[in-house]
Amino acid sequence: MTIQPASENYDDEIDLRAIFQTLWKARLPILIVTLAAALVAFAVSAWILPKQYEAVAYVTVSQPAIRYLTGPEGLAAVPAAPDIKALPELAQTKAILDQVMSDARVTPLLTSDGKGWSDKTQVSAVGTSQLRFQVTDTDPQRVAILATVWAEKAAEWIEVNYGLGAFTANLDAQISTTQQDYTQAQSDLEAFLAQDQTPILFSRLGAQKDIYACLERRVRAANSLLLRLGDFETRLVQSDDPLSLSDAILLVSIQQDLDSLETCGNPGTILQSSSPLLFTGLSSSRGMEVITGMHKSLQQRIANSQNEQDALQNDVLKLQVEMEQLDYERSEYTRQRDQAATLYAQLTFQQAVMENVLQQSGRMAQISVEAKAPQFATAPRVIMNTALAGMAGLMLAVFWALATDWWRNNGQAE
Repeated sequence: MTIQPASENYDDEIDLRAIFQTLWKARLPILIVTLAAALVAFAVSAWILPKQYEAVAYVTVSQPAIRYLTGPEGLAAVPAAPDIKALPELAQTKAILDQVMSDARVTPLLTSDGKGWSDKTQVSAVGTSQLRFQVTDTDPQRVAILATVWAEKAAEWIEVNYGLGAFTANLDAQISTTQQDYTQAQSDLEAFLAQDQTPILFSRLGAQKDIYACLERRVRAANSLLLRLGDFETRLVQSDDPLSLSDAILLVSIQQDLDSLETCGNPGTILQSSSPLLFTGLSSSRGMEVITGMHKSLQQRIANSQNEQDALQNDVLKLQVEMEQLDYERSEYTRQRDQAATLYAQLTFQQAVMENVLQQSGRMAQISVEAKAPQFATAPRVIMNTALAGMAGLMLAVFWALATDWWRNNGQAE
């Protein structure tokens, strides 16, 4: 067996000393390439690439949130905790971003189309109770305003959808509307009462009823006189003999009662008593004619009174209908006023309860840290870029030196 020399076993081993010598010989080109790469990277990063600034705002999300409910059992505050992991995606929805772009503080800072800034935004959850809103841009003032407004709009959206914001805003609007309704209803009621004709109609109705009652009394009195005339006529014998003094007095009494029948609607006329001699000396036949005339007069008065009663009855019905209509309108105005007052009292009570709940629980989402204008740019990183370029140049120069030495050695050997 032939044993080969030990040197032949290490032909493929790397000679570090030779590599070091090669690199030492090429130290100047390596240094030049390294410095050139570093200088180029420094110049590009410091003077050519635009500076990027980064601003961050934080929103604290309380858990659990408070949701306001009403029911038969009364008022209640029910916990409703939002999913903090879902909020970052929701905070980047088009609805919230449109609100940010339409804000008066942001609109002057954006371009005409308003596009591009949303591509430089990022929101993430920090722990279990915070959201981190990050915006990157070339203007430090603009980046701070964008981050702050974005955080504000997102907090408002979270408050509206998970907290008491929507109910509180709706409750305030309802209270304002109800207060206006109450004021209008009170004004309408006062205007109606100022023009209310009920007292006048009531007075007219009372007067008409008094006249109607007077007519009834007159009809009864006339009927009573008819009965008296009938009795007197049945016992009076028609002849040429003069009436007796008692008959003459009775006939005068009936005549006086006939003349003194109540005149309804006007003050009564006081008549002087007729003398018993008025019908003295009249014959019985002449007395019968007088009785017949009295009889016709009484019947005519009864008929007139009944006609007046019918007309009054129609007037009374019309007055009652008008009064009922006015009573209905008054009750309707009063009902609307009272209903608005009751609803206003209920809403103000709910508002007081809501304020108490808010004081105890606070807002569900609010900005904990506002974004501030950064003093230093986050990109480009001049030192890092310079170092990386220098390292890349160094590695390239070293590779070039080793490759050149290897090619020279292999070319000479061949």
